[in-house]
Amino acid sequence: MFVVTELLSMPSESVPLPDTTPPASALNGAGAQPVAPVQAQKRTLIVSHDPAFPAASGSDLRNYRNAEAAARFGPVCLVSVRPKIAMNAPGPLIRVEGLSIEGEPRTASIGWWRSRAESRISRSALTRLETLAREFRPDTIIVEGVGLFKLLRPLRPLAAQLILDMHNVESDLAGQIRRLSAKRSAAAFSVRYLERKALSLVDKVWVCSKLDRQKLMMLSRHKIPIDIVPNGIPQAVEGSGQLPAEPSTSNGFPVILFIGHLAYPPNVDAAQRLASVILPRIRNALPGARLVLAGRTPRPEVQALARLPGVELIGDPADVAPLLSSAHLTIVPLTAGGGTRIKILEAMATGVPVIATPIAAEGLDLVENDELLLSDTDETLAEMAIGLCLDPDRRARQRLRAYQAVWARFGPQAIHDAVRDGLGPNGAAV
Repeated sequence: MFVVTELLSMPSESVPLPDTTPPASALNGAGAQPVAPVQAQKRTLIVSHDPAFPAASGSDLRNYRNAEAAARFGPVCLVSVRPKIAMNAPGPLIRVEGLSIEGEPRTASIGWWRSRAESRISRSALTRLETLAREFRPDTIIVEGVGLFKLLRPLRPLAAQLILDMHNVESDLAGQIRRLSAKRSAAAFSVRYLERKALSLVDKVWVCSKLDRQKLMMLSRHKIPIDIVPNGIPQAVEGSGQLPAEPSTSNGFPVILFIGHLAYPPNVDAAQRLASVILPRIRNALPGARLVLAGRTPRPEVQALARLPGVELIGDPADVAPLLSSAHLTIVPLTAGGGTRIKILEAMATGVPVIATPIAAEGLDLVENDELLLSDTDETLAEMAIGLCLDPDRRARQRLRAYQAVWARFGPQAIHDAVRDGLGPNGAAV
């Protein structure tokens, strides 16, 4: 049995950081978009399947952060295929609209054929979108992913610039998920075809990381600019420039947090391995260790994990900030994934050390053994967690360096710069 008395009795103090994070005035929150100069204004229409405001998923967070950044350059309209949720707009330069109305009669969908990778879009929704676009007169239209493929041709003549925002390279992600869930293999069959067709219809593409750009380069048959617009840190407006103190150990040590959509197959697989393999190994050395699984719509197999020793399930949390502030560690044992891993950014931005599989941190370009710890095996992930918990100096260094890195590269100013460049004429063509 390891002795942890000295570790648990250490005081937690805030660690001052060098001035590398943006000042509070540069952080752009809801209702606080700076008004762009009249001569520089660009009108941007962002089309998504689900409402981006208020954000309820990683995709929503990306769409909304991009809207916030674009609002620095002119008016933005966030429009969703599904009915809008919020009655009020998030700020004076961001307008929110929905193309469907709750309770309206169902109408035929556009297109004579639709693959499983595509979202259903009704003819009435398309008519409303075309009317809205003509009224809003956007300079740029950004469409969320190949799920909305059938909107690309109708929208093509309605703006000078049409951008496909690929939150993931879906064909690559579908191949990964197929290994975890045979039920999804049919969707993987047509998604590569959709991606290639989509690339032939748009002016440029946004992706989340250099790695996704490389994957798309191998897929594309067209010379098209590809801009990297990473996902931003959720709740970024709350960044203070100072590393938060470690939480108290009065309710167990370590408290291990895993946040994610708990009906998504890669997250379900990760939660099961965390609860049944990784946590028991950690508890052999640190009996007070607890695992908190938190996320939307937990599947029955995830709900069953709450019956295991030391495991707590929080379904559909209203706010993850209190969970992050009480966590000592997050372990992300994903074996499939794409885009930018928001759960890792969120943890690092609040001072929670991260231990993960390489694929979980893929595309983030973080420094291994400095800003995070990586391993492919559950056994080594558990050993790393134990070692980090028993080495307070190393844990403090990792917390600090990860915090600095994530705010510098995924904070509001970084997203602002990426969106500015993405809306402009330049891009890396392939």
